[in-house]
Amino acid sequence: MAFGLAFGRSFFFAAPGHVQGNRWAGVLIIAIFALIGGGVIGIGIYGNRKLEERAAVEASNPQSPWLWRKDWAASRAESKNRNSAFGLWAAAIFVNGIVFTIAASVVPPLLRTSDPKAFFPLAFCVVGVILAGAAIRASIRRKRFGQTYFEFASLPFSPGRTLKGTIHLRFHTNARHGIALSLSCVRQVITGGGKNRSTLQSVLWQADKNVPQASLATGLMGDDTVIPVEFTIPSDAYESNHDDLNDQVLWLLHAQADVPGVNYSDDFEVPVFRLTPSSAPATEPRSIFLSDAQGATAPPAFQSDPSDVAAPQNPKVVVSAGMDGSTEFYFPAFRNPFQILVLIFFTAVWTAIVYFLAHSKAPFFFTVVFGLFEIPLIYGLICATLVSFRIQAGNGRMVRRRALFGIGGAREFRFSDIAQILPVTKAQQPGAPASYSLRLQMRNGEKATLADMIDNRQEARWVAAQLEKLAGLELDTHVAVDTVLGSYGPPPQRGQTASRPLPAFRRNGLTALAVAIAFFLACAGFVSYRFFSPDYGKPNRRSRVSRPAKSSPHELARSPLTDIDLQHLQTLSEQAQAEELLGRAIQHDPRALDLFEENIGVWHDLQRTANMNELERRSQFSTDLRVRYANADLNLAINGVPKTNASVDALIALAQADLAHRAYSVYAMGMLAGRGVGYDRIYPVLVGYAKNDPNPQVRQWAVEGMRYLGTDEALDQLFDSFTHDPSDAVRDRAGCNVSDCGNFMRKQRLRMVPKLIELAADPQITQQMRNWTFLALHEVTDAALPGDASAWRDWYAQHGAEKMTEFEQLDWWRVRGDQ
Repeated sequence: MAFGLAFGRSFFFAAPGHVQGNRWAGVLIIAIFALIGGGVIGIGIYGNRKLEERAAVEASNPQSPWLWRKDWAASRAESKNRNSAFGLWAAAIFVNGIVFTIAASVVPPLLRTSDPKAFFPLAFCVVGVILAGAAIRASIRRKRFGQTYFEFASLPFSPGRTLKGTIHLRFHTNARHGIALSLSCVRQVITGGGKNRSTLQSVLWQADKNVPQASLATGLMGDDTVIPVEFTIPSDAYESNHDDLNDQVLWLLHAQADVPGVNYSDDFEVPVFRLTPSSAPATEPRSIFLSDAQGATAPPAFQSDPSDVAAPQNPKVVVSAGMDGSTEFYFPAFRNPFQILVLIFFTAVWTAIVYFLAHSKAPFFFTVVFGLFEIPLIYGLICATLVSFRIQAGNGRMVRRRALFGIGGAREFRFSDIAQILPVTKAQQPGAPASYSLRLQMRNGEKATLADMIDNRQEARWVAAQLEKLAGLELDTHVAVDTVLGSYGPPPQRGQTASRPLPAFRRNGLTALAVAIAFFLACAGFVSYRFFSPDYGKPNRRSRVSRPAKSSPHELARSPLTDIDLQHLQTLSEQAQAEELLGRAIQHDPRALDLFEENIGVWHDLQRTANMNELERRSQFSTDLRVRYANADLNLAINGVPKTNASVDALIALAQADLAHRAYSVYAMGMLAGRGVGYDRIYPVLVGYAKNDPNPQVRQWAVEGMRYLGTDEALDQLFDSFTHDPSDAVRDRAGCNVSDCGNFMRKQRLRMVPKLIELAADPQITQQMRNWTFLALHEVTDAALPGDASAWRDWYAQHGAEKMTEFEQLDWWRVRGDQ
């Protein structure tokens, strides 16, 4: 700050002939130095006060680090992005103030002489514009969604238990694809210092889930929305750790949703700690969450994970059957577009630097060195863009083919020689999209890469699981971290010796202080000389260029409903009675199911609480058709739609008159008809909307409504929508309803198998449709066959009749489901 003020004094009081260049540039430089200096002083005072407060809190709770943060101690986590708008605006103003001032001074003379170096400051102006755009977008997001926070259900969250809570925000919009949630354990390591300082993050563990729009609830304030969050933390999970700021373990909850306009995106850091005997009493969960705290311990998943992985929704890998009966996994070229585009941009910038070095007065040595560094960049760009992988597994062997322009070699591995197949990731810069590879480990210690540049963690784990199954290996789907961080040892944890010694705090001596002052004066003198020199305004500049799996909810097992339980139920509110009976019905208590059906038409003012939304979702995928019927009754009751012919008339009229509510109307019609109200009138209306409505969203909800009907003609119409509708979303939901969603008996679904086999054999369908068809065949029959139509045709000829007999002998209400 003193330098800026002194510089300003010299600038404004100097003789006119002694000042060269643009005076406004001088004013800007003076303001920047003065403001930055004053800001550093203010930050130092504020930071010192905060450090003293933190030290006092740590001293009062030495065994409870989750109480050291103010928001954690209040059982909540503030959004890490809450101040991003302010930071982006500060960066945008700072950068744009500098780059546009420099551009205004430097670019015009360069353009007059057609000097190509004029593009360098213009390129930095583009960076400033991008920063300003990001700041505007962050401001819109902050205004739209408000001050968001994640409220904990218990404090802290412990390994082996459930992380549960709610995200509070302002969400007056429609999330068609739901809210995507991910919980990650991240190790963050900072290496180097100064201009060589680098931050790397490794994702040690991650879980994903999707919260549908219907599961969102209204908060207590009425204006906010609540997103329920629930993840199971593995028992071998690492604790949060901030003891060494250069080597931390962070637990991050990420939430995002694709909505019209600016998308929703949030990050929260949550406390994950193991309770010690001295800290347990102070962190006892609230009574309403005792069932979760006393639940069973979750299995480990960090060092090994024997759990199976569901197939991703939109995989890049193409799975097919080989000619020899093996299963083939094909990873096409250009499978990680974002990473490739970043590499293209970086290579283009580096090429421009080499070009300008070659056409400038710089020493030839620099051109050669920069040119040599460009060779691996171009090679890596070619590999990332044009290299494909093909993995064949079957007949006791695994063959990996790597091809460039279709040309490449193959390597064969025998199943008996393979020890393990793991998805592997590497450390990356914060915010950069992760990339995964598949690594094969031989019993003799040799390692081989089967495929790389996979941008989806679930896809990498799923392919690894499928390959391990085909090879007969023990299932292990955990993601290994293969980085230079291995030299740091295991992540730091409480009560353990640090994997590397913490740097000792050293006070600066007089010599160091004198060197710092001398360095500062030298820099200040150089800047002053450059500013007042006659060559100011023509600087010689050098630029440096230095991305729903279904999860089983944790539930409390209940004994069958007794008379004593009934007496207790009568003392509860209608909402509590409905939730209690539905929860017991989902656990296959027939008496509770009967009572729920008897009372669902009597209860009034049922609300979509977080617990009710969770029960509604679970009942939708029950293995008991009677529970799925109860799901329809519950939705009708909550939405205030009585099961009468008057409701049929009202919904048909609403669908015809109000385009905005047509999707809701056709969905509610399906639930009414499925419960025996106005079927003959509703079915042709649903078919008409499902086949002819121009709005794909209406067609999708008409298809969703038809899943409740439970008739053969409805199943045939769903198959027609699956094969002929132009919308991917409609075909996806129709295929799901044909296979295992909705209220159809197993013997009804089995009748669709010949049609599905014919569809799979059709060479005209897309690969996505073929994948969906084989998935539907598996879910209808439970047969584990490769994606080959002839194999399915042979299986049906041999086992179709006995499968139909098996399904006919089942209780009519037994279906395929989650629980």
